Amino acid sequence: MRLRASLIPAVLSSLSALAAAQQIPVFEDQVVVTATGDAQPSDQVPAATAVIRGSELQAMGVTSLAAALAWTPGVTVLRSGQDGGVTSLFTRGTSSTHTLVMYDGVKLNSPFFGGYDWSVPLAFGLDRVEIVRGPYSALYGADAIGGVVQMFPTVAQGDRLSAVVESGTDDWRRAEIEGTAAGDGWAAVVAGGSRDGDGPLVNDGFSSRSGLASVTASLGETARIGALLHRTTSFAEIPFSGAVTTPHRSTSEGETIAAVPFHWRFVPDGELEVTLSRTWRDLAYSDPDDPTGFVHSDTAADTDDVRVVVRRRWTSHALALGAEWQGDRVTDESSYGVNLDDTRRTTRSLSVQDNWTPAGPLSVLLGARWDESSPWGTELSPRAAVSWNTAGWRAWASFGRAFRAPSLGELYYPYAGNPALSPERSRSAEAGVLLRVSGAGEIQFVGFSNRQSDLIDFDYATFTYANIDRARQDGLEISWATAVGDRGHLTSALTWLKARDGSGQPLLRRPEWAGSVTVAGPLVRSLEGAASIVWVGSRTDLDPVSYARVPQGGFVTANAAATLPLGRGIAARARVENLADREYEPIRGYPAPRRRFFLGVTALLH
Repeated sequence: MRLRASLIPAVLSSLSALAAAQQIPVFEDQVVVTATGDAQPSDQVPAATAVIRGSELQAMGVTSLAAALAWTPGVTVLRSGQDGGVTSLFTRGTSSTHTLVMYDGVKLNSPFFGGYDWSVPLAFGLDRVEIVRGPYSALYGADAIGGVVQMFPTVAQGDRLSAVVESGTDDWRRAEIEGTAAGDGWAAVVAGGSRDGDGPLVNDGFSSRSGLASVTASLGETARIGALLHRTTSFAEIPFSGAVTTPHRSTSEGETIAAVPFHWRFVPDGELEVTLSRTWRDLAYSDPDDPTGFVHSDTAADTDDVRVVVRRRWTSHALALGAEWQGDRVTDESSYGVNLDDTRRTTRSLSVQDNWTPAGPLSVLLGARWDESSPWGTELSPRAAVSWNTAGWRAWASFGRAFRAPSLGELYYPYAGNPALSPERSRSAEAGVLLRVSGAGEIQFVGFSNRQSDLIDFDYATFTYANIDRARQDGLEISWATAVGDRGHLTSALTWLKARDGSGQPLLRRPEWAGSVTVAGPLVRSLEGAASIVWVGSRTDLDPVSYARVPQGGFVTANAAATLPLGRGIAARARVENLADREYEPIRGYPAPRRRFFLGVTALLH
């Protein structure tokens, strides 16, 4: 897709100006948990990682977390139409069901038909989001073939109250409030948010609601316990299906997380972690006008989980032993009757990992996990990584195996289900180097190669799901983060990907090229700004009417925001999405919103 001639120079000029004036420290110490299961400095992790801080989300004015994930190298995010439309994430060209999604250690992927709808989570109430690319079944079990995305809620560090209200194009309304409090040995967070709006078509509205409550308390000097409750709901109207208008079709979705984490340091170099959690998911579909009689469906997909990890450090070794029990259950009924009636799956797991750091810059990580479930048997997932870290550069190489378990829908859905399904399996390798260049920031190159077998697809010969497909992905990720001036910051990412199925055809909706540029900071005096560019290259898609494979053109979209402090912790904010007012379709047949303007007010009380 060809850009307007003035867009790129104008936006890049703005980015440079923003970066030169940035006042927020950039290269602060980052701690990553997801890559090894334990807190570790990001510059020592033998993996390709990215961290998006909550402060970055606020500076950019991002309302949907999916928009921020598109900044990450190796990650493509595509949404079907307006806000609230189903949103898929592809990590390193793997399937949208091959990225494990977690919220503070709780797994969120649906046991019904797998995957996660990224239109659900809102971008508030978050301390940070960690993205690790590569196979992580050795640490987390099923679904972590392409990588893991983990959201961490706000951490209370004192008494604080903040709020946001915003209005904009297409009847857009946004409201958020967050409060934190901390005392002697305890801390609490309460947050709530909503967003509503409409699209240009009949029956094109959406709404989302989210709430968070968490508390942690110390139990003496060596232990602490917490409780977390997080609820998100969304509603989206669907204006058309293919070439047919659907004036009364809609979907609604809900997700509730309840967790109790416990941490005990039983010796100076030893820790016990126990997490009990339950996740409730509900999905509803309604279309009273459907000519086939499929006028409604309701699904409840719930998960109970118990995870225990013991960590012990000896000189140069950091050993972790883990055990996990997970119980999934699904009930699904529609206008055609009951499809699944409290159908269950139980998975038991054991894991071990050793991070060996002998004297010098060398470190070696070895880990493996064993998973067993009655529907599909057992899986052993190993992972090994070697890294070399110096003051000027870091290099690493890793290899791992991963899997995705058959979902309960694929196993037992009437007529199409196949109880004999095996897990989808993968083997992956990567090698990377990070260069720390004085005056030029950090430049990272990562090459990867993935191979998947036994992929589950619908077999039209038997009219059931079957392990009949294969896929391969090879690619290169390049990212650059640099300080500009005294405190400026500019980040960019570029990804090349070759993703093919077993017959050699391009995998659907995986662009060969993609990239992004982001920056945030003051413009002049106290006026602060932010801007981002996301580029998704051409790719193959399906025509929604004929279902034929068709080429889909690429697109570039730019967003910008500006915030003006008004005093007493109050600031006015203006945002623009799709700055150049481009017409494009992230997914064939589903046009993205045109240029939109938003005005709001933020307030911060300490």
